[in-house]
Amino acid sequence: MAEPYDRWHKKRPQSGEEKCKTHNKVPSGEHGRGKRWLARWRDPEGQQQSESFERYEDARQHLTRMLGAVDDGTYIAPKKGDTLLKSVAEQWLANQTFDNPRTYHQYESRVRNHIIGPLGDLKLRQVKASTVQTWIKRRLQMLDETTVGLIFTHLSSILAMAVDDGLIPKNPCETGSVKRVKPRRSKKAAKDVPLSWEQTDDLRKHLPDRYQATVDCGRGLGMRQGEIFGFSPDDVDWSQNDKTVHICRQITHHRGTLVFAPPKGGTKDDPKDRYVPVDSELASRLREHMRRFPPVTVTLPWLEKDGELVTVRLTFTTREHNALNKNYFNYLWKASLEAIGVIKAVNDAPVGKGRKWEACRDKMMHALRHLFASEAINEGVDVYTLADLLGHEDPAFTLRRYVHRVQGAVEKARKAIGKRYRLAA
Repeated sequence: MAEPYDRWHKKRPQSGEEKCKTHNKVPSGEHGRGKRWLARWRDPEGQQQSESFERYEDARQHLTRMLGAVDDGTYIAPKKGDTLLKSVAEQWLANQTFDNPRTYHQYESRVRNHIIGPLGDLKLRQVKASTVQTWIKRRLQMLDETTVGLIFTHLSSILAMAVDDGLIPKNPCETGSVKRVKPRRSKKAAKDVPLSWEQTDDLRKHLPDRYQATVDCGRGLGMRQGEIFGFSPDDVDWSQNDKTVHICRQITHHRGTLVFAPPKGGTKDDPKDRYVPVDSELASRLREHMRRFPPVTVTLPWLEKDGELVTVRLTFTTREHNALNKNYFNYLWKASLEAIGVIKAVNDAPVGKGRKWEACRDKMMHALRHLFASEAINEGVDVYTLADLLGHEDPAFTLRRYVHRVQGAVEKARKAIGKRYRLAA
């Protein structure tokens, strides 16, 4: 069995040569310089390869791995593992193509800020299971589990590409120790609705008057936040008795700029638009809102920062007649949640000037979509229709993630079963 070579001492010293006092061996010309132990082996092409180590045991283990990899056909030259992670990550990013340019920007932002930033200067062979575990732990200190789970899938894909390119022998993200701690992409849905209808009634009263009807668009039409901000009165045919709203746009960000875009996941070829019925009471509330706060014409780029300018009459705008920005609106939303006792503030700073609240991701505006879905199911709407109204392709996802128990549901079940027994009698 091959053994590591001692660079600091002669293997065949001449008789009478003086020994070093530290190791009691005859020193070589490289004595004391660099790493002492040299692992040497021949690659599958017969070329000699080597790597130096400070400890004998490290060199021996490396030599054993290299010889074993040559024997079983899994050998990868260690020098390939010297490739920096950031160069592979950038190549992976360059290979990603999306119909929506904003999607690429989101990928790029996550990879650059949370993968290249903390790990980019590491060599691929330095990225071990323990490295990934530490990285996950530190990401979870600043991001929610769902977001870290998404970024983790990017890192795993980047390292999988490195494996396929023959740069490293295996993906550390796929090891058992990492799989046990990897963050989940989505958490298990809560049994009860994050916000009840009664709570949203109270919350509505604490929002500024010009934004109160946003609650009705969320819980009454199942709109996402960006879709509410991009809602136009022109999206409804007010002359029809059975009114429907055409949900065909949202307001979102692209590289720091507000833009109009199709609903989530929408592209030019598949805009992901949908039609949702408008109840007469909800229609009256929307008309009253527009009477008090007439729609405002707003012009924004389409889809990306430098996109074609598009002009839309918006139902909801700021007092300055600008498009709503989620960062500003979320402050108002959290302040209203605090006012109705759902969350607590963690400091005394004024709203909009540094006030912070306890974590409340599940209580934000998206909770209105969950309320819409749960109330619809409770009232007998089938899951296939509900999925269409929400813009979901998979009804199972709708049922798994969006449907919760609403107030009165248990009593309704009691009455339904009782009714069947009475009919049988």
